[in-house]
Amino acid sequence: MFKNCLPLALFFLLLTSCSSFNTLFESKASAMANTAANTINRTTHLQHTEIEQEEKLVSRQASKMAVPPQEVTISRSAISSSISDITATAVESILPMQFKYAIMMNATVEKLTNFSLYKTIDEWFGTRYRFGGTTHRGIDCSAFMQVIGQYVFGWALPRTAREQYAIMEKIKRADIREGDFVFFHTWRRGVSHVGMCLQNNKFVHAATSKGVTISDLDDTYWDSRIIGFKRMVASD
Repeated sequence: MFKNCLPLALFFLLLTSCSSFNTLFESKASAMANTAANTINRTTHLQHTEIEQEEKLVSRQASKMAVPPQEVTISRSAISSSISDITATAVESILPMQFKYAIMMNATVEKLTNFSLYKTIDEWFGTRYRFGGTTHRGIDCSAFMQVIGQYVFGWALPRTAREQYAIMEKIKRADIREGDFVFFHTWRRGVSHVGMCLQNNKFVHAATSKGVTISDLDDTYWDSRIIGFKRMVASD
């Protein structure tokens, strides 16, 4: 009987051993798979970390290279001390011609409001002097006063400086204003030259040396030759 049971016992023993072996194999396989997965995950994480570090490095380098342009502020005092107090709104409404003559005369820009006067001066500025001349090819002092008087103020002035002096009203130097006349004796006794007063002690005239130009009343040459100041008074 014992001999008959021996094969059956061996069969159950073998079956139990196979089951334990399979369980052990599956456990080992699972452990190896987990180890491999962890290795892959660590490798992937390291790769991602390296990529992120490279991207941050490139970004920092690019930010250093791409420096935004700095804002430049221009001081109006660099243009002229006479226009340092003008507001931004006022600057936009000022014509370039006003800047030109304000700088030339060292005057305050906002007071140069007679655009017609400075436009006429600008059109004739630099025209050479010509005795008896009345055109852009050449003009003398009294003819130039006729041009300004007619086109700017609507005055019909006589032809010569002496005649212009005779019809105007005398004023004191302390009372002169833009549009008044100043008369000189230059090459003979009596009135021989005329100009028109502007801002800041300047006057415009047709000079024999420079043609139509702007000069200073305090200049030694002109100051020593002033006969007087006159104003055109509207007739009744």
